[in-house]
Amino acid sequence: MATYGTASQYLYDKVSSFRPFQWLNKTINQGGEHALNIEAIAPLTIFIPLWLVWVSGLIVFRQRPGLHVGAPRDFIYPTVALLAAIAWLVLNPQSALGQFFALYLRIALLITLFLTCVWVLSLILSNTGIMDIAYPLTIAVPVTYLLAERASWSPHEIMTAFLVTLWSLRLSLHIGIRNAGNGEDRRYAGWRKRFGKHWWWWSFFQVFSVQGVMVWVWSLALTLAIAIGPASLGWQHLLAAALFAIGFFFQVVGDGQLQKFRKNRSDPTQIIDSGLWRLSRHPNYFGEVVIWWSFGALALTHPAGFLMLLPIAHVTWFMRQGSATPMQERYLEKTKPGYAEYAERVPLFFPRFRSVTRRDEV
Repeated sequence: MATYGTASQYLYDKVSSFRPFQWLNKTINQGGEHALNIEAIAPLTIFIPLWLVWVSGLIVFRQRPGLHVGAPRDFIYPTVALLAAIAWLVLNPQSALGQFFALYLRIALLITLFLTCVWVLSLILSNTGIMDIAYPLTIAVPVTYLLAERASWSPHEIMTAFLVTLWSLRLSLHIGIRNAGNGEDRRYAGWRKRFGKHWWWWSFFQVFSVQGVMVWVWSLALTLAIAIGPASLGWQHLLAAALFAIGFFFQVVGDGQLQKFRKNRSDPTQIIDSGLWRLSRHPNYFGEVVIWWSFGALALTHPAGFLMLLPIAHVTWFMRQGSATPMQERYLEKTKPGYAEYAERVPLFFPRFRSVTRRDEV
């Protein structure tokens, strides 16, 4: 039997004890070693109803144009979740791929449990914006849990846990302090207004499920870093440390400069164009991407580490073109009269260091 870990094993034991599953297990296992992985069906009894509600909601809400839901891109993350469920169902749990995918899905399970708790808290607080605070913890919680559970603590594992924990706690604390006392973020408040009485349950899919699947896809690099097991330090860790230092610098310093600027500005329409914000219009987002690149470098310790290119490419695309940066750009263009001129001087995302010496143009 495949090893799923404490939570998923408990779920399997409970569901598979039902008589219909016992009969199905006996019937299918007559097919021999190539029979369907019936042990995988138990967790799917929870996944399938939730997935159907998610997709049905997209289809129904699509009929109401004012909600802006149901575009083809909105079906991407449910499709990814479905493909993962199918793979889990058909993979041989005894194969190397099956064992790796079991670890990958353990992270998915831990992400789901964590974000479900955050969703319940958002209902209590009537503030979906706490997802922003939870975002970095969404990957840090399962990674540190799995490493602590194994408790071998090799240099490789210590470094992995340290980098992920440092990044996540710093970012979560920063967002929490920044948002304290400001109420619900305008994005979530807008969705709450549009969806009305449906928002309490639809927020689970619109916000928490979408971001949960996205972070799970990104976590492939860290899954590879965990799967390799205890290991000594090598060139991959030097690369990871260098990338993390660069990304952490851009993120922390960029956030600090922006926070200080907002505190001291005399006009809310003013634009920050000093410090790192002279090099990039979104240096903190650039730093976030480079930090994820450092997690990709940790994945290179695994023989299949090249697979980290897939999630790292998606992180980079998402931050620069997919959602994060374009969303901020649209908002700044509407609210900052001088933003068009600023955008002509400063690159969108990747820093242009020659801007530092051209002070006469700023």
